[in-house]
Amino acid sequence: MVKKDMSEGSMSRVRAWYGGREPADAEVIDIAEQAEGTGRVLYDSVEGGGEYAEIVRNLYDEMDSLKRTPAEFRTWTPEDGLVTFLQVLLDFAPLDMRGRVSILQALGPFKFRSSDSPEQKKAKVAAVFAESESEGEFAAVLRAQAKRLADAWSPRPDSILDFIINHPAHVGRVLADRLSPSNEKGFRIIGHAFDGVRSTSLQGLADSKTVAYERDGDIHLVTDVRETLEGWDQDSMATGGIERFSLLDALLLHELVELWVEENDSDIGALEAHIIASTFERYLKGTILSVAVEDFFLNWPQPSEEEMAERHRAEMEDQLSAWSASFDENEVPDGIDEDLDDLPIDKVSTPTKTVKKEKQKRTAEKKVAKSKQEEGKIYRTKDGRFYRVVDGRKVAVKKKD
Repeated sequence: MVKKDMSEGSMSRVRAWYGGREPADAEVIDIAEQAEGTGRVLYDSVEGGGEYAEIVRNLYDEMDSLKRTPAEFRTWTPEDGLVTFLQVLLDFAPLDMRGRVSILQALGPFKFRSSDSPEQKKAKVAAVFAESESEGEFAAVLRAQAKRLADAWSPRPDSILDFIINHPAHVGRVLADRLSPSNEKGFRIIGHAFDGVRSTSLQGLADSKTVAYERDGDIHLVTDVRETLEGWDQDSMATGGIERFSLLDALLLHELVELWVEENDSDIGALEAHIIASTFERYLKGTILSVAVEDFFLNWPQPSEEEMAERHRAEMEDQLSAWSASFDENEVPDGIDEDLDDLPIDKVSTPTKTVKKEKQKRTAEKKVAKSKQEEGKIYRTKDGRFYRVVDGRKVAVKKKD
């Protein structure tokens, strides 16, 4: 288990995988971690071993293979890379032009002619994000937008985004080096099952669809998501992406890219890092991971045992209140007890002497009245029940003949 300092001010910068428009911030994640108390180390590259050790060894081998033989993974051209990057940008960047331009400026230079006026520069950038008036296929429209982006902008040379878009083999090289057991920096994968944690403490993760995050050199994972991802691997293997990678592989590699950016290009903000890592994720598996995570959050988080017990107690209290109201003494018809004295009932408590005497008196009075009633004739009580007189005693009947 890994211990965490829960003192005030212990929160640090978080870079998360998230499926929504906005990520879970450090405070939301800290609330979930404090509720759990501990996480479990699934892999430690320094100490070696762990439940995920084989998964990490496989990722290292695959990145080493990507470095050597990228053509065996998938067909990927710079145009494919730029189209994928643009789609990720549209999915996660702010909707306003200023926000999108700010991200592009952080990730690479614009390529304007020296003769371009400020108005012409703005027009070129606006053309990248302009919605097409034609009714062509989405893929064709996106490629046209990517072509306009290529004319006006390019990723910073030799950056990891440049490698993802133009030279995937170089991505294999840098990630294989980071995954290597000989790397002195090392890293850990920490799993969070959140067993027994109240669902209210996890709602922030669910709202942002956060299943993994990188913080302080460690990759953290919501372990429950693995089962859902493996189910999608079985059902959707042929729908896109590189089959030799699982969805869990893609998720871990996404976070590894964010970790690499944090260590090697710390000026890149969390949103920009997420866009970079998501571009590589889609190189590996397209958009399947996002769809699978949507599926996961249909049933997560589940109420804890404590919450279920609280709900059960509340339901029982509501039922008892309803029963109590239905048997309110003020609503019981007068004389119902005397009318049904001879019917079998459960004794709840022993009456006091005063109550006994009063009841004996009423019973004697009723016997006199009963004796005047005709044998076999059916009578009706005030609350709608029926009885007949047999040997001077009332006997309940289900309905009037």
